[in-house]
Amino acid sequence: MTLQNSPYIGQQKIAVVVDPYSTGCCVAQEIQKRGYLLIAVWTIGFAEEMKTHVPKSCGRMDYFAEIDEAQTLKQTKARINEAAQGREIFCCFAGGEAGVDAADALSEYLGLRTNGTGIANRRDKYVQQELIRKVGLRAVRQAGGPIFSDVEAFLTTEAYPVVLKPTESAGSDGVKLCYTYEEAKQHFEKLMSSQMVNGGECPSVLCQEFLQGDEYVVDHVSRDGVHKTVMIWVYDKRKANGGDFVYFGMKPVDPTTDKDHVLSK
Repeated sequence: MTLQNSPYIGQQKIAVVVDPYSTGCCVAQEIQKRGYLLIAVWTIGFAEEMKTHVPKSCGRMDYFAEIDEAQTLKQTKARINEAAQGREIFCCFAGGEAGVDAADALSEYLGLRTNGTGIANRRDKYVQQELIRKVGLRAVRQAGGPIFSDVEAFLTTEAYPVVLKPTESAGSDGVKLCYTYEEAKQHFEKLMSSQMVNGGECPSVLCQEFLQGDEYVVDHVSRDGVHKTVMIWVYDKRKANGGDFVYFGMKPVDPTTDKDHVLSK
């Protein structure tokens, strides 16, 4: 798996990846190719079935060790150190959406490069919108919470259709376009009694205005205050199999167009 001309071969340092699945496996393997050993940490409640979601291009994942997250950071660190067998821990990163919170907390606790835990619940889509609103950017109208009374006023005043989704999930899991108050209430209750695709119970539900038009995703990386846009895509989502936002694909946006220049700023 390692690159024969890698300058890191022989160092045998450990890269800790939290919940590696889907395209996160590709990132993990790129690190592995550079001479690092992988320890996979599976978070509490992560669905067993999701562990098998490995892209065909990756083949079989080859971990130096696999461990389960413990109840505390101290205990999890002890498990990692035992699995590392005296080797240096080089980095700790999320291998998928489900592992973001744990990777942030664990990397911070281990004293590694980290996003940290300064922003509580930063995977919460409600929190994300309020953060960008706070700094003067346009944000979607919304309401959210774990009980229906938290969103009732919004659902009685907002124009329909509206979008309902779990506050913490990925891949359009549980996202539904509701056309009436009754439909929205029914879906709210369904989400609050369902398990998310990555595992775990739905903590709360987000209700948002429906934004019509194309949906874009911007792949962006930041390090020490330097920010770079590396790719921009436009989603191809359609109604299918009873879902409102089913992924049919993603198309790259031409980097020479005005649209790309606006989105990459």
